[in-house]
Amino acid sequence: MNTAFRGTLLATAPLFAAVPLMVDASARFQPPTTDATCVLHGHGAAVRGSGTLAMTGTATCVDAAGAPVAAGTFARSVAVPDTECDGDEDDASTTVRWSDGTASTVRYGKGTVVTANGTSSLIADGTVTADSTRFAGDTVHAVGTSSGTGCGVAAGRAALDSTLVLRLIH
Repeated sequence: MNTAFRGTLLATAPLFAAVPLMVDASARFQPPTTDATCVLHGHGAAVRGSGTLAMTGTATCVDAAGAPVAAGTFARSVAVPDTECDGDEDDASTTVRWSDGTASTVRYGKGTVVTANGTSSLIADGTVTADSTRFAGDTVHAVGTSSGTGCGVAAGRAALDSTLVLRLIH
């Protein structure tokens, strides 16, 4: 009985000694912080015979309290299948030129597009490139909608209006 008592005492002493370390480590854990929420409004027009849309638009960002932190414009080409309206969208990137003359690039992973009654939705994740002047290294969660003409016809999309909301987290 003496041995069992000593064995138990010796086995539990190191366990109790470790508890303050585990509590202290969890107290220092910081959850991810939202840097900004950005809204990108864009319009695209078909580039005849290329299967792409030339997109241009504006970007506005606010902080967690809703205060403006950045505004700018973007221009990019988007490849669109002629007759498909749903499925995976290939990796893409968008560079925003901020009003102060600097730029940030968002690289998206593969996104999922679903279309119903002419309106498409997009969900994608990505990152802001490390060489960006704003939000460098942030993780991006994006959701958006778009509507346009030409989806599902042989000529493909002729025009597209879209809104994409980005949550930037570091």
